[in-house]
Amino acid sequence: MANVREKEQFLRFLRGRGQRVTGERLALFDEIFSQHGHIDAEELLRAMKARGLKISRATVYRNLDLLVESGLARKQRLGSRGFLYEHMHSGQQHDHLVCTGCGRVVEFVSPGIAALQAEICRAHGFLPARHTLQIAGLCNRCAEGAVSDGLGVAPATGRLVHV
Repeated sequence: MANVREKEQFLRFLRGRGQRVTGERLALFDEIFSQHGHIDAEELLRAMKARGLKISRATVYRNLDLLVESGLARKQRLGSRGFLYEHMHSGQQHDHLVCTGCGRVVEFVSPGIAALQAEICRAHGFLPARHTLQIAGLCNRCAEGAVSDGLGVAPATGRLVHV
């Protein structure tokens, strides 16, 4: 269940833009905040319909865009799957490792990376609003499979090479 603070933030955002607070918008908000990972718009639509909610594809896409604009959801390409969405909690930031073999996505938090970003922004007189970091490569399982198939990973590029 979504944090009350996030729902209030979304309601303020909608009202501030002169948008109506509809049942479909609130249902989509609840659905994306009930997910614990990255989900595409079609998966959200299927999940909502499976719960017996009547909502159109256009409504899902339009309102996902509103959630992104409000800062409560993030839309990004993770690997080759197209755009995925995830809910955001205020003050939380994480980055992603994406396996180019199986598509697995791992979220991670690094205080070191956060400190380095803050240092870089200070050095350039830049006030950051948000960032994305995505590291593409192979998870252990896919890397082991590549080695057993006679392939190796070139350290400089992370690309598969014949060995």
